[in-house]
Amino acid sequence: MIDLHIHTTATPHHSSWVPEDLAATAASRGLTVIAAADHNTTASVRALQAAGARHGLRVISGVEIDSGYGGKLWHTLVYGADPQAKELMALCDAVFSRNAEDARQLMADLPQRGFGLSGLDTLGRTPNVADVATALASQHDLPGRVLGEGDEEAGMRYLLTELPGAYSPPGVDEVIAVAHRVGALAVLAHPGRRKGIYAVPADAGDIASLAAAGLDGIEVYYPSHSAETRAFLLDHAQLHGLLVSGGNDSHHPHQALAAISPDLVRDLLARLDMIAG
Repeated sequence: MIDLHIHTTATPHHSSWVPEDLAATAASRGLTVIAAADHNTTASVRALQAAGARHGLRVISGVEIDSGYGGKLWHTLVYGADPQAKELMALCDAVFSRNAEDARQLMADLPQRGFGLSGLDTLGRTPNVADVATALASQHDLPGRVLGEGDEEAGMRYLLTELPGAYSPPGVDEVIAVAHRVGALAVLAHPGRRKGIYAVPADAGDIASLAAAGLDGIEVYYPSHSAETRAFLLDHAQLHGLLVSGGNDSHHPHQALAAISPDLVRDLLARLDMIAG
């Protein structure tokens, strides 16, 4: 059984899987292959691989990159790279530096549009775009807010729709290019997930466009993907010759790990074997 989408304590602010505990737990539950997929960092890959070796578990190097394409926000998984590849590390650094610069610019521009912002100077760290969005929505009645939407989502929705270009993470095409230059694979994470502005399910046009840009695969097996969504994604993976991946996106020990049959993702594993070889 496998799970190719797990986060460790290296994911900033919201993951608590310690590499040793994750490896031990995965092995005890019968998993044989897992992947580290922290947000915009490969800092835990080596530690998780060492822990995996102690527990008879194969650990694939991975990272989940914040990215954009076609006016939408996506997460792009990069599998099989040397976690210390300079170009990959530079891409990860760019996610944070671009985010901080976009936030700085928004903090200068929004007051000119009549939106006062307070509290961002008390965070104890450099504000990011999500911080600005949260402050914006919590302090102002924004047009277009969806009933029940949290402050962060509402603020991001406003920024993305009313201020195009205000948030400029690396493009999925940029992630694909870097992945290929370092000998790795680029896979679109949870393309069927629905989570407000952060996860607009990929439609046929999105998948076709990203496949044309060189995308290697899509994450079909994901907890919130319905049977209908999985069927749709499998059809389009076959149509465009995309590899199929899967994982539970666990961030904490109380969240389940996946138990996906290797047969369901055999082509991806074969490609990763070739990279490792």
